[in-house]
Amino acid sequence: NYQQSFKRLHTELEAHMDPTRNHRTYRLWVAKLSPPMIPFMPLLLKDLTFIHDGNKNYFDGLVNFEKMHLIASSIRMVKFSRSEPFATDTTTLVKNIQEIKQYVRHLQVIDNQKLLNQLSNRLEPPKTI
Repeated sequence: NYQQSFKRLHTELEAHMDPTRNHRTYRLWVAKLSPPMIPFMPLLLKDLTFIHDGNKNYFDGLVNFEKMHLIASSIRMVKFSRSEPFATDTTTLVKNIQEIKQYVRHLQVIDNQKLLNQLSNRLEPPKTI
């Protein structure tokens, strides 16, 4: 069942993307992955911004090599994630595209706002103060 599969996938992804402790869960998960992969760019850009804004370029008149090392580590992660080409098994790719198209064709869209609100309240009742 695609809906169950997508819910499970969403729950798993949500757990990996937990922002607590500076996205620790995501960082540990990615460290175990092998390329090719697509890094979460907003987090990478946040890291680079904090590295750049939080560290001086020069320290006691000398180049701050620790800052340069931190920047290089972030960039190295992007290079590592692209170090292997993505598999291009066209048979599997075509099959997946067909399955996705089939799922989208049979997707039921609810545009009744009252019904959507009722369904939402059934899944997650409004909190009472």
